Amino acid sequence: MTASTRGPSGAELLARLDRLPQSKPHRRLMLQGGMGHLFEAYDGVLLAYAASAVVTIWAVDSTVAGWLLASVFIGYLIGSLLAGVLADWIGRRRVLMYALFVYVVFTLLAATATGPGELILWRVLSGIGIGAEATTIVPYISEFLPRRNRGRSIGRTMMFLGVGHALAGLTAVLVISPQPEPGWRIACLSGALPVLLLLWWRRTMVESPRFLIDKGRVDEAREIVERIERETAEAGNAVPAPPEKGTIGSEAGGGEDERSHHGSNPLRRMAALWGPGMARRSTVVCLLWFAFQAAQYGYGTWLPTLLVLKGFTISTSFAFAMAGAVAQIPGYYLAASISERLDRKWTIVLFLVGSVGCAAALGTAGNATSIFCFNIALSFCMNGVASPLYAYTTEIYPTGIRTSGMGMASAMARVGAILAPVVIGYVQADLGFGGVFAMLCGLLFFGSVILAVFGLRTAGRSLEGLEASGRTPAPTSSESESSPSCS
Repeated sequence: MTASTRGPSGAELLARLDRLPQSKPHRRLMLQGGMGHLFEAYDGVLLAYAASAVVTIWAVDSTVAGWLLASVFIGYLIGSLLAGVLADWIGRRRVLMYALFVYVVFTLLAATATGPGELILWRVLSGIGIGAEATTIVPYISEFLPRRNRGRSIGRTMMFLGVGHALAGLTAVLVISPQPEPGWRIACLSGALPVLLLLWWRRTMVESPRFLIDKGRVDEAREIVERIERETAEAGNAVPAPPEKGTIGSEAGGGEDERSHHGSNPLRRMAALWGPGMARRSTVVCLLWFAFQAAQYGYGTWLPTLLVLKGFTISTSFAFAMAGAVAQIPGYYLAASISERLDRKWTIVLFLVGSVGCAAALGTAGNATSIFCFNIALSFCMNGVASPLYAYTTEIYPTGIRTSGMGMASAMARVGAILAPVVIGYVQADLGFGGVFAMLCGLLFFGSVILAVFGLRTAGRSLEGLEASGRTPAPTSSESESSPSCS
C-alpha cells in the first residue's frame, strides 16, 4: 500500500508520534518487551547452572561441557544476524512472534534430551530464537517512544534482564540443587511454558509505524498512530494538536517518497551499514559491543569458578554470583535515569570507566569482604553500561537498516561472548586471578576510549534527525526493491 496523496505524510505522522506524552500504549510495549528480556536473561544464566548438573549426570568431560556452555551463544550469534536483516525486510512484529515460537519449541525439546549431543543441538536452535528476540525488541520499542525520554524508557526495560538473572539463580537453588535429575529438565520447562503466555499477549502488538512508512505503507502507519493517540487520550493524557505542515523541521524525516532506499536485498542492507555516513558508526558499535560483552560474559561465566580456584566453597561462590545478579537491577535503573541528561554516549563512558576501576579493585582484593563488595560494584557498573548501550545502538541507524545494525552489533557481542571464556581459561592458567581482571580492565578501557573519541551524542534527538546527520546517497531507483507484504 502506498501513501495517500490526501492524508498526512510520513513526516507528519512521525512528528505526531514524537509529540505524544508517554502513556498506557508505551508502557504496555515496554512491559511486553521487558518480559522478553527477562526470559532471555533467565534462559542464558540458567544454562550455566543446569550444565553443572548435566555434566555430573552424564559424566561428560570438560571439552563437551565447553561446547554445551557455548551452544546457546552460537545460537544467539545466528539469530542476531538473521533477525537483523529479516526485521528490516518483513517487519519487526513478525520476527518477534516467530523468534519466541522457535525458542519455546526447541527449549521444550531440550528438556527431553537423552545425551549431550542432543542437548547441544536443541540449545543452539533455541538460542537462535532468543538471539532474534534480543536483536529486534529494542529497535521495535524505540520506534514508538517519544524522543525526550526514549533512552530512559529503554533503559528501564533492560532492568528485566537483572530480574531474569536473579530468578535463574533462585530456580537453580530451589529446583536443580535438591534433585539434579529431573531438576534441570523442570528448569527448562520453567523457561519455556510462561513464554507461551507472552506469545498470546503479544498478539495485540502492532507493526512499527516507522517501518511501515519506510516501506511506503503510510495509510497503515496513520491508522496505528491514530490508535495510539486515542489510547493516550482515553488514559487521561492531553494529546498535543497535530503539527502544522509548515512547522515540521528536517528532523522529522520523510519526503515525497517515504520508502527505504536500501532495498530488500540482505546484502545491500549489510553494505549500507558500511557505506558513507554509516561506516564510522558501525565501527564504533561493533568494537564497543565486542569489548563490552567479552568482558561481561567472561566475568559472568568464570566468576564462580575463579572464586573456587581462589579457595572459596561452591556455595559461597554461588552466593557471590547471586549478590552480583541482584546488584544489576539498580545499575540498570540509575543509568536509565541519567542517560537523558548526561546523554547516552557519556553515560556509557562513565559506567565503563567505573567498571575499569571496580575490575582493577576486584583483581587485587585480598579478602572475602572486599571481593564481595567489589563484585557487587562491578556488576552494578557493567549493567549500567548495558542499559543505555541498547538505546544508543538503535538510535544511530536509519529505520531501513536499524535492526540490521542492531543484529550486526549483537553478532559481534556474541563473538566476544564465545571467545572470552576460552581466552580467560588460558589467562587464568598463566597469570591467575589478577591476570584475568587485568584483561577485563583492558577490554573495558578500550571500549570507553573508542566511544568517547568517535561516538555520537543522541539524547533528545529524533531518530530521523540522527538519520539525516549521517544520510547516505540513495541508490538509483532501478536498484530499489519492494519488500513482501507483511499483512
